[in-house]
Amino acid sequence: MRAYVQQVNQDSSFYLASIQASHWFWERGYEVVPFRFPDIQLGILDPWLLHRADEMVVRAGVEAIRLLMARAGRPSPPVFDLPPTLSDWIGRFTWETTLGEVRNQVDSEVSFNPFHIKPLLHQKLFKGTVVYGLRDLIASAALPDDTEVLAQQRIEFISEWRVSVLRNKILNVANYKGDPLRFPDVATVQAAIEAFSGRPIAFAMDWGITAAGQTMLVEVNDGYAMGNYGLSGMPYTAMIEARWRELMGLPDNGVGDCFTI
Repeated sequence: MRAYVQQVNQDSSFYLASIQASHWFWERGYEVVPFRFPDIQLGILDPWLLHRADEMVVRAGVEAIRLLMARAGRPSPPVFDLPPTLSDWIGRFTWETTLGEVRNQVDSEVSFNPFHIKPLLHQKLFKGTVVYGLRDLIASAALPDDTEVLAQQRIEFISEWRVSVLRNKILNVANYKGDPLRFPDVATVQAAIEAFSGRPIAFAMDWGITAAGQTMLVEVNDGYAMGNYGLSGMPYTAMIEARWRELMGLPDNGVGDCFTI
């Protein structure tokens, strides 16, 4: 079995994750093959992608996976983020808009309540941020006005947690921001997983806890490119592999079942 792992520069926030993934696939006995984004465009992965897909797994970023799916003739992965079927767990007003509309609103003389924006379709275009004024749009200044974004009512979370899920079973719950003693409501999380229509075989849910103790869904992350957030190497790479096979239209090989009993 061959594991292709996308490499990034050392100054990238994803550098450590790529190194860890390479090591963990190596521990599982896979032949680890590093590659960079231009290699996809050059067709270097095509022979395996088109003829030996059942013998490979890819750990890469969002844009790399989308390009690989296109080269393989497979549908592009959907953007889950805040799925409509989970609206009962979002707990705040959200809307789709464009950077141009956001800029016009912020640049006008009309006062507004601060709100959060993030890329709608291409998650890595810029880092999600709360908009208080024009200075908060500097990071996205080079992007065109028609860039689509997801805007959300600003909510103050005192604690945030990553819940990793494989085949509808929770593998790990990890605090990544705020008070580690303010745990999400278990019944709320489990109910949301069950209600998540069209959920992938592997995914992560981020949950925020308000000062009033309410558990709200921050976002859903697809399993093919999520960070491990404290999830150990074996189940983490199992999630990557299971989701890759699903994206490629391959049968579920049961990888990681030993972690979901």
